[in-house]
Amino acid sequence: MNIKTTERIYRACILAVMIVLGMSVAGCSHKAARLFARTQPDGWNAQPISIVCRFAPDADLDPATRTPVGDEGYYLYILNEAADWNYSDASSLVFSIWQRPWAHSWLILESPRDRLEFGHTGDLGITKPRFHDGVYQKIRDEDPNPIAYLWQTMSDGQLQIGKPNRPPTFVWRMPITKRRHQLIHDYVMQRKYDQFGVRTNNCTDFVAEAAALAGINLIHRMRLTVPQETKVMGKTLRVWTDPQYRILEYSTPEVLDADLRQLARLGIGSDVTEWYLSLKS
Repeated sequence: MNIKTTERIYRACILAVMIVLGMSVAGCSHKAARLFARTQPDGWNAQPISIVCRFAPDADLDPATRTPVGDEGYYLYILNEAADWNYSDASSLVFSIWQRPWAHSWLILESPRDRLEFGHTGDLGITKPRFHDGVYQKIRDEDPNPIAYLWQTMSDGQLQIGKPNRPPTFVWRMPITKRRHQLIHDYVMQRKYDQFGVRTNNCTDFVAEAAALAGINLIHRMRLTVPQETKVMGKTLRVWTDPQYRILEYSTPEVLDADLRQLARLGIGSDVTEWYLSLKS
């Protein structure tokens, strides 16, 4: 293995250890999600964060089936590109992120008149180093808390309009009313997009907030308990010294993907992935 290859693998492993979330390009076929891990000897733990109630008190539901209903021709679509990361232990996550570094979530609003596609992108490296670059630099500088860079907020976020340059791995559709459609449209148009972060205000937060306006609460957040130190290619790396960085909570397409698939199986919304992929650009 040459020096260049070793450096590339080393950086990819550091990126994985620091749990840089998927918010950019790439795509892959879907596999069974492995999103939960009991506490490991090194302190590693991973678990999706549950929700209190699936539907809002004023949700538009069929009284017989308790599933969402809407006005004719009005729909909310959530499109997800999951990277199928394996959270069962730290080494599995390192390997899966090395293979598939990025993921993304976005939405479509449909009415009888039009179909509009939106998303929230960021971490472009315009004003500050990208999250993985910032963490890597802190490790090279022997910072006692390199993971702290993930607590930064970037100011290079943007509103994505139209299809992104990668296909989703899953597309979920839910009927909505005309009133809900207008609420979500106003939210998309008025929302601020310049702020973008790992722990909040990212692409998955964006679609979860839109879904809440449609009356449904989605499971989309992950809680990681991160070891204080970890080994990468035989070298021990300090992840954090200050215990405030021991637990990382964030929204991720991985958790959202699993929830949307479960909803479709339960008859809450539907799987329209094949339909979307058949559309012409």
